[in-house]
Amino acid sequence: MLTIFAIPAIVEAIFMRGHTSYHDLIIFMIGVTLLGSFWDIMSTRHGRRDPIWLWQFNFSDMLGIKILGLPIEEYLFYIISSSCIIMTWESIRYVSVTHDMTMRTVLFLMCFWSLGCLCLQYYWGLKKGDRYK
Repeated sequence: MLTIFAIPAIVEAIFMRGHTSYHDLIIFMIGVTLLGSFWDIMSTRHGRRDPIWLWQFNFSDMLGIKILGLPIEEYLFYIISSSCIIMTWESIRYVSVTHDMTMRTVLFLMCFWSLGCLCLQYYWGLKKGDRYK
């Protein structure tokens, strides 16, 4: 999560300083976190009563901190991924208006960074043999 979402969001925020509203970003992150968390809480509570329901967490791979029955990583995912989405959206919008080559290059590199990190994590998981058991 840190490598795929947080690093690109931070880099884009540095380059987009002064070109985006951080107030709106915070409001969006709070809204996504509240809505997503409510959905997860309701889904995991339903899963306890239904043997076929597959909405669950593997707590052996988690930090162990829970808030309202959800691991802290779930809340962090909503916060970090929504900030990455908004910063990428604002960067694309900025580049489409200004045609700034520096920001275009940053966007290109951050997309390949995220994709590369995702592929490496998948590859390492396959090498360890802990995927799809």
